Amino acid sequence: MKIVVASGKGGVGKSMLASSLALLFSKNKKIVACDCDVDAPNLGLWLGITDYDEKEKISTSEKAEIIDQKSFGWQHPGSV
Repeated sequence: MKIVVASGKGGVGKSMLASSLALLFSKNKKIVACDCDVDAPNLGLWLGITDYDEKEKISTSEKAEIIDQKSFGWQHPGSV
């Protein structure tokens, strides 16, 4: 199962929803939660991760297998 929480607008509760789903599903299975916000990632805060060393340990302790990788986007015909 793959679940993506996305929106182009900030402050609508994406991280709150993603962290709630991650905690819910982590009771039965291993999960991967990834915050792709390069400007202000805060999923770790919602999950209670406040120490940098703890974040580093979590992100590098195991390598995740990439099951599916897709790139998507739109380009306007008149753009460069």
